[in-house]
Amino acid sequence: MRRIVLGGLGLWMLLLGGCGFQLRGWIQLPPELSAVYVQSQTAIGTPPGALSRKLRLLLAGNGATVTRDPAQAKATITILREGSGRRVVATDRFDVKRQYFLAYDASYQVTLANGKTLIPPEGLSANRTLLFDENQVLGFEAAQEALVDSMAEDLAWQILRRLQAVGS
Repeated sequence: MRRIVLGGLGLWMLLLGGCGFQLRGWIQLPPELSAVYVQSQTAIGTPPGALSRKLRLLLAGNGATVTRDPAQAKATITILREGSGRRVVATDRFDVKRQYFLAYDASYQVTLANGKTLIPPEGLSANRTLLFDENQVLGFEAAQEALVDSMAEDLAWQILRRLQAVGS
């Protein structure tokens, strides 16, 4: 029995490898992005948004040095705008809101230390739907926060893949 399971697993791996399937893994950033400063254009004194935080973590996790001093950076990623919102998309016959549309929008640009624009301002967006259950109001708020966090991470990955494409 064990031999059959191992044989089936081996066959499955061969099929996946033969079709070109690969796990995403590490992103190869170009050399000019080895030291990066992430700047957020939110109001002074407010903490950076979720996208700025996620982007810093992903850059560091993919081999870039994220500096706190723009003078030490070879490139600056400026988050020009980021924010999330929601709107009602479905109500029941008693006008109770049952489904929401969540959106996370952002725009960014990348400039090199010499002043050259590597990526001109680009916009990104992600969206999700969220169902409301009046028996789980606290769970609804937690689910909304989790979805916004997930969308911010998706946008950060989009920026990283764009940076990788610029380098190749």
